[in-house]
Amino acid sequence: MPSNRPRPRRSANRRPAPPAARTRSPRPTGQRRPVAQPTAPAGFRGALERASLPVLTLLTSLPRWLVGIVSGAVLLGGLLVPPPWGPLMLGLVTLFLFWLLVLSWPRIDGRSRAIRTVVVLLLAAATVARSAGVI
Repeated sequence: MPSNRPRPRRSANRRPAPPAARTRSPRPTGQRRPVAQPTAPAGFRGALERASLPVLTLLTSLPRWLVGIVSGAVLLGGLLVPPPWGPLMLGLVTLFLFWLLVLSWPRIDGRSRAIRTVVVLLLAAATVARSAGVI
């Protein structure tokens, strides 16, 4: 005997998974394990992370493109502005990238560490060369 209730439609290209392959979600009333909050390390690293938190919070609230545009403009200005201000601007970008490298060091893999370290060292060399009048 046919039922008058509408049946849910299935997509033409999708077949139901076998019962063994279906995922089980946790019960909404079940107890969940509390998530452990990461603690800041002690010593210099912990102090640096705690001091950097307000600045990082501000940077993450800004649009990503804005941070990139401002960093690029200061870098370009450091390469084009005459020596009293040029090396200072390049040094600012170098310190900013070094700060980000130090903060992200435990989280990134070896290849990323090497690439970021080379970029910071090249920028530091350009800063020294710019202040010496070579570039």
